[in-house]
This record gives sequence, C-alpha cells and structure tokens, in this order.
Amino acid sequence: MKPQMTLLSCSKLVFKDSKDQILLDHVSLEVQAGEKVAIVGPNGAGKSILQKHLSGRLNPAMGEIKLHDKSLSAIPPLKRAQLMAVMAQSEQIEPLLSVAEYVSLGRIPHQHSSKAKEDNKQIDRAIKICGLEKFKDQTIQTLSGGERQRTSLARAIAQSPELLLLDEPTNHLDLRARADILKLVKGLPSTVIAVLHDLSLVHDFADRVIVVRQGKIISDGPPSESLSPAIVRDVFGMETLDVLHPVTGKPLRVYEAPHLETNIQTEKEFTYA
Repeated sequence: MKPQMTLLSCSKLVFKDSKDQILLDHVSLEVQAGEKVAIVGPNGAGKSILQKHLSGRLNPAMGEIKLHDKSLSAIPPLKRAQLMAVMAQSEQIEPLLSVAEYVSLGRIPHQHSSKAKEDNKQIDRAIKICGLEKFKDQTIQTLSGGERQRTSLARAIAQSPELLLLDEPTNHLDLRARADILKLVKGLPSTVIAVLHDLSLVHDFADRVIVVRQGKIISDGPPSESLSPAIVRDVFGMETLDVLHPVTGKPLRVYEAPHLETNIQTEKEFTYA
C-alpha cells in the first residue's frame, strides 16, 4: 500500500460575515491525495463557505490553508488553476457556445505550458469521460439540466486538476442524473471534495464524510461512522433505516423523517356544544 500524502490542509479557519457572525469556527482538516470526500450538513451549516475557502475564493479571518504544504495564498492564481478545478453550484455558461468550446475553457491555465495536441487530447478525454461525444457540436442552450452539469464537469476535468472541488454537483438533477454524476466523479483519479445535500448518495461516493453544523466540524470519518444513526438524528433530525436490496442483497441505508405521534380524534370523540 502506498503511503498517504496530504494534498490539502487547513488549520483553525475562522470566517465572519459583515455582521460579525461566525460562519466558520476554528475548522481544521487534512485531505489525502486520491480521497473522495463529501461535506454534508443542514442548510446554513457552512458547507459552501468552507468549500470556497478551500478553493481560495474566500480568505479566512484567521487560520491557514495549504496545498502541497504551501500556503494557498502564496500560490500564484495561474499555478493554482493548474492544480485545482472548481465546479460551482450554478455556473453561468454562454448559451451559444458549443459543448467542445466550453470544455476547452478548462485548458486556459495550461495554454502557455502545453501544446495544442495535448490540449485537444485532454478536451476529447473529458468529453468522453462525461459521455458527451454526441453533444460535442451542440450549443449549451440545447442541453438538458443533466447534460449541462456533465458539460460543467467536463470543463473541470479538462483542466487536469490534482484536486477537484464540487459545490452541490447534483443540484436540480433528477435521481438518475444525480447517481450518474457521482458515479462518474468517483471514477476520476483526482482528489475530490464535494459538498452534497442528499445523504442517500453519499455512501456510494465518499471514502470519507465531513459533517458540518454551525460552522464547526461535528464528525469526520468513513460514511458508516460520520453518518451513524445518532449523528444523523442529532444533526439532521432524521432517522436511519438499514435494509437489504430485495434483488441484489446489497445493504442500503434509508433516511426518513421521524414518525410523529399525533392525537387524532375520531368523530365519536368530538363533543359538540
């Protein structure tokens, strides 16, 4: 087994909003090369804020972020773009661009260090990985929501990043498209940190799950530990149910709202004045 190498780390990150409210509260973590990490938590927990710090799009009030053991703030933007790619929740894409044209934007960070042949190779590779060959010459405006998400992902893959940061990559997608996107990402060689909101998708994707609440890390470990019934109940207010798939026998974890006891009166129990 190869020794693990820390690719990204942060130490005691603190971030406050304009009203001096703490949104990240002394957050520290390490991400090893090759890991697939999910960041989960209730709405307003600080997931996306943490992701934006890890990508360098926001600067902390306190603390430090390191990439390859070098302060992220000290890495020039061009070099940073060669090492990491970001797929935001809702990317603004020029609708008249073709799929190939948009994906090619991922090669901009490498335009002074690679040849056109290598750029085209990486563009074609990204389009193939994301299953977009038949849409290559279509304009963005003709694509479905799922196809646009895959196009955004292909642009990030074409960047050839060591680290891929995804913010709600399954947002607004149907169930099949969500599963397809995460299966695709799972197979990439890059280290991936993904903010996810659908707990049912986490187990098949993540090697490790970071649970965030009120700007703090509540749990950090394998899915079975970080999403234990006790933690899910405490953080999300949901109950967990472990079942076996009726056909494959595969263990499945289902999340559902707790059953509420209600006092329902029958017609005979009503007293009329």
